[in-house]
Amino acid sequence: MVRLNVEGASPERLDHALLMRKLSDFALYTYTKEYDLGVEKTSSPREITSVRMLRLCFVVVFTVVIVVVVDALPQPKLRHLNHGGFEVSIEVDGDLKHGKADVNVTSGRKIKYTLVGTQNGKRLVSSGRMKTGETGVSVVPQNQPSQGWLVFRDDFDGPVSTDNWEYEVSMYGGYNWEIQVYTSDQLNVFTRNGNLFLKPTLTSEKFGEHFLHHGTMDVRKIWGSCTNADRWGCVREGRNGILPPVMSGKLKSKKTIKFGRVNVRARIPQGDWIWPAIWMLPRHLQYGGWPASGEIDIMESRGNSFARDPSGNDHGRNEIGATLHWGPSPSQNRWELTHAARTDGSFSNSFHLYSLDWTVDHIIVSVDNQEVLRVPIGSGGFWQKGGFHGHNPWGSGSKAAPFDTAFYLILNVAIGGTNGFFPDTWTYNSRKPYWNNSPNINQNFWDARNEWRPSWQGDNVAMEVDYVEMFQY
Repeated sequence: MVRLNVEGASPERLDHALLMRKLSDFALYTYTKEYDLGVEKTSSPREITSVRMLRLCFVVVFTVVIVVVVDALPQPKLRHLNHGGFEVSIEVDGDLKHGKADVNVTSGRKIKYTLVGTQNGKRLVSSGRMKTGETGVSVVPQNQPSQGWLVFRDDFDGPVSTDNWEYEVSMYGGYNWEIQVYTSDQLNVFTRNGNLFLKPTLTSEKFGEHFLHHGTMDVRKIWGSCTNADRWGCVREGRNGILPPVMSGKLKSKKTIKFGRVNVRARIPQGDWIWPAIWMLPRHLQYGGWPASGEIDIMESRGNSFARDPSGNDHGRNEIGATLHWGPSPSQNRWELTHAARTDGSFSNSFHLYSLDWTVDHIIVSVDNQEVLRVPIGSGGFWQKGGFHGHNPWGSGSKAAPFDTAFYLILNVAIGGTNGFFPDTWTYNSRKPYWNNSPNINQNFWDARNEWRPSWQGDNVAMEVDYVEMFQY
């Protein structure tokens, strides 16, 4: 049987409510109506093995739930009707069944859905959105099994919530000597039409070029806080060397997971020397400083239209990479053993789903449900995998150590850097503006702006995020 439940804010409150509950996320009282779509699986004698459920969240107010009793996850299609309702179509045993939901939603607003199902006891999850007026939108299920409970989800329907995220505000630049200053400025971190934008902009566009050479950047005074004072991260003077010529955005989740699943649906930037990343770090350095306590890179990419190594392989925005960083010391970082990449057109042209499946037995990173990196964790753990000798800092942990503590999620868009992510020996679509051993990377980068600036076009330079969700196993 297929049931369609339409759940929304009840204008009559208790009077006509069939179901009453308080929505913790939206603080609304709700009611439920049930529609029988007339889909019943009676033609097959096979045992019913699972229940499939599709949740469609209409903006903030409405939820549609479809429960389909079948033994294969269906692929529903949604069609917006002229009168404002929706038609839901599901193929069952070769027959296309239809049902209608009379829900009035303002034209042009987005509808969110989460497809949740079970298969052989495993949980399947896929999410997305469509606008009213779009037709024939196919909802393709996510075929990566998962389980556990939702710890955190953000659909970015309103301003960035400081209940969910912490802004990075610093000129620190990491140990990569990146070129940007991370800010909480609305130019660099903002939401629009239900998406998050992390967008690099020129510092001179806000403060003027004279400021780069003669001004004082005190991030506390300008943006109200400084999150990292290392490497003159809080205050710098332009007279001592050009100030960061680019402003950008970086967010850290306040929620953490220890083993679980992460899904981020995003479009990555395009533009020379732009370095987007979706990654995770431990909340506490239980096993010591980096990389002894681990790092999980779910997605990294380069915004250049091409970046060819000496063998002719292209590592520009046609490629995304996934990496684990681990080792007792930086010089013993064994990331090469746990790195993989996927090449497929340009990842900046459309949204893709970047996922992490993290258990005590494996760490798997995928894009659009296609596996990119699989790291099995044997009984000897990462100490044995790395072939290390001497004192084992992970001896007190599980076999998954250092990847057995609470990690938080990071979204950021960096610019350049000298750690080798943009190697000097590669060939790029434009001349690389600095050498990785340059003591004046900011000045070198700014002096070459006429070469890289034309590749930075509007919001294409931003990492645009549809939603983020974190599940705890």
